[in-house]
Amino acid sequence: MALILENFLIRKRDDSRPAGSSGYAVRIPSVFLFMLSDGAEVRGEMKLGNEEQEITLILEKASCDDFLHISAEDWDDTFTEGRADFKLQEAFQTGKRTLLYEKRDVITSPAQSCKISPKR
Repeated sequence: MALILENFLIRKRDDSRPAGSSGYAVRIPSVFLFMLSDGAEVRGEMKLGNEEQEITLILEKASCDDFLHISAEDWDDTFTEGRADFKLQEAFQTGKRTLLYEKRDVITSPAQSCKISPKR
């Protein structure tokens, strides 16, 4: 199952960032990726405007919120900062593949903060 992030803001980060980052990141509450460690690669799909593509994000753990940095390989220079939807399926850390959620999709948006939406 997936972690679905609806209408999340992509912003340029000028401070330190993990190796392989494009410099663009999404900020999400830490509760959704508590099971992963710093530097994990999260894979899924991103929809920005009418464009959809497979994407890899690099996790940066922080105190209350985590940052998912879009990998430099996946960032297209035609994209701009703005809002996007993400459907994240799996993570890779320490050489192991991990499904993000095994029993059901977890859906959230900035308007809901840390609330998990019921299945649609």
